[in-house]
Amino acid sequence: MRTRLTMSLAAVAVAVLAGCGDDVPPSTAGLAPPQTGAQPSEQDRAWMRTIHQGNLAEVQAGQLAQGKGMTREIKSIGKMLVHDHTELDTKVTQAASRLRIELPTSPTAEQRAERVRLQDATGKDFDQDFLAGMIKAHTAAIAATNTEISRGSSQTVVALAKTAAPSLQKHLSALRQAQKG
Repeated sequence: MRTRLTMSLAAVAVAVLAGCGDDVPPSTAGLAPPQTGAQPSEQDRAWMRTIHQGNLAEVQAGQLAQGKGMTREIKSIGKMLVHDHTELDTKVTQAASRLRIELPTSPTAEQRAERVRLQDATGKDFDQDFLAGMIKAHTAAIAATNTEISRGSSQTVVALAKTAAPSLQKHLSALRQAQKG
């Protein structure tokens, strides 16, 4: 037993000393960079892009609601959306930067069309269109977030999705409650 241990230590020493002969640093070509968790999968990247575009769109819609909403409730929901989605998007963009995930610079074409539609709406029509659009958007965001939580591979992105889920659910509940009233 002692001989095996001595032989193993000798083999390790020879391997270590073999790399110490020259002042040339060892080549790291072909070696993967150290990982602190799984690298982002396409699922992770898609969720990051989707949630970022949703954040951009919902901040814009929230700003419209603050200015055009007919009731205190709509204005309050607009303020909540602006605050929460700005905060979430800061976390998303920081994580994307660390993970080297490129994010879109604007909402989707569909989201931009929805914003134009909201800009043109007035009075109760605005309130109803705003609520319907935000309920649809939050329902989709929650579905995408749940998929990320269950299928994501990057610990960073999954943790971010888990952080976002309660806020998205809170928004959906407030939107549905306002729609009932």
